[in-house]
Amino acid sequence: MMKIETYQQLKEQQALSKLRLMELEERIKADYAEIKNDLKPINLLGSTLRSVLKSEKHGVVGDSIGFTVDLLVKKLLFRNSNFITKGLLSYVARNYANSMVTKNAENILDGVQSMLSKIKNRKSQNGHPFDESTANVDL
Repeated sequence: MMKIETYQQLKEQQALSKLRLMELEERIKADYAEIKNDLKPINLLGSTLRSVLKSEKHGVVGDSIGFTVDLLVKKLLFRNSNFITKGLLSYVARNYANSMVTKNAENILDGVQSMLSKIKNRKSQNGHPFDESTANVDL
């Protein structure tokens, strides 16, 4: 901060301070809007799913995929093979599936998000989720 000696320097510093104050207020407003958006339930759900899918460690999704692939390889595809072949192929398939899910997590989440938005936006006549004309039909 410089030493103010004249009235003109004081006015310049006041103008600079007001400008800085306006910039900080805009930044606070933007941060508030971002936090408000992040705290919406659908965004919380999306961020939770994103963190579960993108985790490098084997979380719930990784374990589920691993178990499913292991079951498919050992019990369905190579059920008549020896245990070494089953174990080796199961290991390779499980690791490949986990890496594919980790690498393509954004595409998977975008697809899930678009499906959820379609479901959310899908409303039929009068805001009812079904057609009332067929509600009382006897079968």
